[in-house]
Amino acid sequence: MRFGFVFVLLLMGSVSAISICVDNVAPEAPSNLVVSGSVGSIFISWSAAVDSPSCSGVDYYNVSRDGEWIGTTGDLSFVDEENLGRGEYDYTVYAVDMVGGNAGASVKNSVVVYEVNVDGGDSGSSYTCEADWACEAWSECVGDEMKRVCEDVNECGTSFLKPEVYQECGGISIGENSMILKNVVEEAEISDVDRFLSSITGAVVGGGAGSVVSGGALLLLSILGLFAIRRKRKV
Repeated sequence: MRFGFVFVLLLMGSVSAISICVDNVAPEAPSNLVVSGSVGSIFISWSAAVDSPSCSGVDYYNVSRDGEWIGTTGDLSFVDEENLGRGEYDYTVYAVDMVGGNAGASVKNSVVVYEVNVDGGDSGSSYTCEADWACEAWSECVGDEMKRVCEDVNECGTSFLKPEVYQECGGISIGENSMILKNVVEEAEISDVDRFLSSITGAVVGGGAGSVVSGGALLLLSILGLFAIRRKRKV
């Protein structure tokens, strides 16, 4: 769901418009990733990722080498100053949007380091990295929570489409052997609610009494949103 709209609140004869932006969709992958330069000053550049609606947009980019984060930038370039040894290295870049903090897919390119020089890395060899998540089994329920480890086999460097790694659970002890009855909270419902609340940002348009009621309007909108989510799930 990706949209923007204006919510109007009437209170004590005053009208205040609150601009609400909702963005639950991650940015697209950047493109044309270029890696050049030499060891200690490897220059990485790319074309901007696309994100909408217009009230959202890209906030910053994360850069990784071999699946490990090495830096963040608001620009379209980054310099890797690490003193790398001989070998092949994979660079990836992905965007994070301003509303909801959604992490998008990444663009990937590989280079080979010979002594100091870098070979490869032109834009024609860059491509969108498709994450392949492999997850371990869930742990036992400890402290009302179960955990698991999920790793991207393709080392895209992003959390895009990463499965849940934490899950709530509950239990009671019965008898001497402390048998545990686990009640796993439905993942889909938790994800819907969390995603809706985290994706909302609001700003008051106008002044006066509107600034006093803006918090209440956002709360009311959140409640209406949760109601819509639950109603949709029952259909």
